[in-house]
Amino acid sequence: MDSQEHATVLGARTTERYVLQSAAGSAISEAGSRPTAFVLTVSSSLVAIGFTVHDDRVFWPFVSAVLPLLFGLGAVTTIRLVETGVQGLMYQQAIARIRRYYRNLDTDHAVYFSKFSRHSDPPDTTEALAMLAAKQRPEVFSIACTTALITTAIAGIGTALLIVRIAGRDALPIAYPVGAAAFVLLMTAFFTYERARYGDVVE
Repeated sequence: MDSQEHATVLGARTTERYVLQSAAGSAISEAGSRPTAFVLTVSSSLVAIGFTVHDDRVFWPFVSAVLPLLFGLGAVTTIRLVETGVQGLMYQQAIARIRRYYRNLDTDHAVYFSKFSRHSDPPDTTEALAMLAAKQRPEVFSIACTTALITTAIAGIGTALLIVRIAGRDALPIAYPVGAAAFVLLMTAFFTYERARYGDVVE
């Protein structure tokens, strides 16, 4: 590769890095705004439900309409947050590859391009990112997990209320464990889904 071709390739990769950084920034921005809107919606809905608890004629129709909507909104928000997390990881992997190219241009100045890994010579530029995704359990510490907890709690509460509505207050000893089981089942499904999505990028 002659000097002109080398300069062209370097310019193209630099441009690509700027594009990737912009895309990563957009993903981060969306990952911040979506859960904020969801939490605000949930909190305002809970306040509204609080005003209806003293009248069963208003409470049950209102809860029957609000809780399914909150669950649907939470499910969509959670799925999208998982996707933005995966997208962000893909962008960072691509940026890491470009940075590795920069480091290899001049070994004397490679020290100025920090690596993502603590190892002196990682076998792959995505090693540290893969460690973060595969070993630090992102399904527990991600933003998506926060919305998933709220969403599955809504589902569990809704399930318990449905049992009480159908069978009466005498069914409370049954409603509580069934609602808890629904919560655990949905959280397990979420962890499985998020783990699989991150695994598609890491592996």
